[in-house]
Amino acid sequence: MLIWRLIKNPYFLLGFLFLFGLFGSSVVYYFLAGDHIPVIDLLKDKDGNFLSPPYSPLESPPLGTDNFGHNVFILMLVGAKYTIGAAMAIAFLRVIPAVLIGLIIHFLLKKIKPILAGIVDASNYFPTTLLAFLLLNWVMADGPLRNPVDFLYSFQELVVIYILILVVISIPSVSLLFSNEIENVMKKEFIDGARVLGAREFHFINNHLRPFIVPQIYLVLIREFIATMLLISHLGVLGIFIGGVRVEQDVFDIPNFVSLSHEWSGSLGTWWRFLWTTYPWIAFIPVVFFTLTILAGKMMLVGLSKELEKSSFSQVTTPNEKTGKGYTRDEELFQMAESRKIEHS
Repeated sequence: MLIWRLIKNPYFLLGFLFLFGLFGSSVVYYFLAGDHIPVIDLLKDKDGNFLSPPYSPLESPPLGTDNFGHNVFILMLVGAKYTIGAAMAIAFLRVIPAVLIGLIIHFLLKKIKPILAGIVDASNYFPTTLLAFLLLNWVMADGPLRNPVDFLYSFQELVVIYILILVVISIPSVSLLFSNEIENVMKKEFIDGARVLGAREFHFINNHLRPFIVPQIYLVLIREFIATMLLISHLGVLGIFIGGVRVEQDVFDIPNFVSLSHEWSGSLGTWWRFLWTTYPWIAFIPVVFFTLTILAGKMMLVGLSKELEKSSFSQVTTPNEKTGKGYTRDEELFQMAESRKIEHS
């Protein structure tokens, strides 16, 4: 069984434990502490003068504080569930509808598929990050900052809009990907045999396409998760945060843009300016968390790919009820043909 092989695979297991361990820890902290973010008291130097935050990891371990005096480690922990959860939701909402759309394109819209493919290929030359920024900028940034009193969208609505935009802009390319994969499977020899025996679309989908497409769904889900994490980080640098943005005064009454959900892209966008100050380390903390999470996803992808390669999908075996042995789809079609001959004779 695939799930047991994945548990034994060190690449997949290590990536899974890191990713869902971090996500689960964030969820547990929410229920235990209500996402409370402690504020560190102002530190003093040797002469008794107050030091201005942010404080380095050496001054306030383990990861220091931000310019508000917030514990950065807790900030990253709180934001993990929003960042990883949003990426998982976006990946899932991209892939599952794309499979259905790919089936529709292949079986019902095959004549106009070249036109659709040309449009999708042309749109791929436009940067996804820039497209998402143009679609989200007013709703997520300009609107609430310029007119915060009369702005109509709530935090939950902003999260939904953010997720939907990132889903919609990628569904065409993912749908075409699955349509091409379905077309490749439908060109195999056993499909011609099944068609001669009178198989219909539902039979193709359930018995012949499913064993090939389901493993691809798992792979594409992880790939889309990785791509979404990269896109979220890029949007954070451009000032587009999950759930929107607000202005807060730090301990020295200096206005700063902060994320409403404290997710990682908000921290990255807020702290990006510290790269050109005496506190450059703080900007690298969300970068490290993004990098480790993406690497965890990549390890899961590598582990899953290795296990799927071990299971030869070129000939999908089906258990024989009488002998307990397996036979390929071609052998299955041969047995179906033989049974038809016996019936007619």
